[in-house]
Amino acid sequence: MSKPITGKNHVGERREKRPNGDIYVYERITAYNEKTRKTYTVSQKLKGKIKSGTQKIVPTRPKKRKGEGSIPGATRQHTGLTDILEWVGKASGIDDDVYASFSEGDAAKILSIARYWIGSGGNTLPRLESWQVMHPLPYHEGITEDVYGNLFKNVGRNEEGVQRYFSARAEHLGKSPVVAFDSTTISTYSENQSEARQGFNKAQDGLNTIKLLTLYSVKSGEPIAFSKQPGNVPDVISIENTLTQLKCLHLEKPLVVTDNGYYSQKNMMEFSLRNVKFLTLVDPNITWIRETVDALRPSIASMSSTCPFDPSICGKRYLNPIYRHAQRAHIMPPN
Repeated sequence: MSKPITGKNHVGERREKRPNGDIYVYERITAYNEKTRKTYTVSQKLKGKIKSGTQKIVPTRPKKRKGEGSIPGATRQHTGLTDILEWVGKASGIDDDVYASFSEGDAAKILSIARYWIGSGGNTLPRLESWQVMHPLPYHEGITEDVYGNLFKNVGRNEEGVQRYFSARAEHLGKSPVVAFDSTTISTYSENQSEARQGFNKAQDGLNTIKLLTLYSVKSGEPIAFSKQPGNVPDVISIENTLTQLKCLHLEKPLVVTDNGYYSQKNMMEFSLRNVKFLTLVDPNITWIRETVDALRPSIASMSSTCPFDPSICGKRYLNPIYRHAQRAHIMPPN
């Protein structure tokens, strides 16, 4: 007598032997078709395999689904100059310092104008509004002539915000920073600039100039602070204002580096009186420089001065007062 037809699926097992002796075990679900009177497979799932010479079923590695194994979440996008400038602003901390020093609207305008000048190669501001249409900037509204005119007026009067920004940039320098100091002249046709005077003009165009003094971080190459002076003020006098600004920035034990335009005795005395280390380039043909080097020549030629700034090699007994003064000023003798 045949089995009764229940209409239920049957769960069984199928084994398939491979040429290498391994046996793959499948779980198979079958059903019976009354019309054709045949059994058919509903589904089949691999349970594992029995390795040749063993009796235990070992789970097999599941098959990869379609799309698996590729780079997850990979996308392609175009990056332009504005994206790079945005990254630079965030990575350097400049964006955060500007937003912390000025109102949110003024900060967004300042950063937008800065990126426009860099991205356009210094084009004039009347072109900014049309350039802004194709380039995303921090300030989303149109920056018209009235907008940037009011911005410059407000920022020019906001000395507290400007100095707050300088202090924020100085905080990134850490302990014992090396700070480069330099000056340049900006020529102007304007007769309304109070600092514009006739004086030394690096461009030699005969115009009135404004002297711009700038402090740079030697490590990062970024400007820290700047100040304006009348164009007729010589470089050797500019050190006094710079040292005052350094004091306001609260830098911890800075080393100030200058070129050969600042090596006067008065400037060196200013550095020493304010207890600020400095490194400067001097002309050995100047009388007092030559006399100082000549006075130090015997000790310089000795073996104890082979490495004069290494205390483990050069003992303190060799450092007479003149030598200590020269070491403090970092006056290097000519070869």
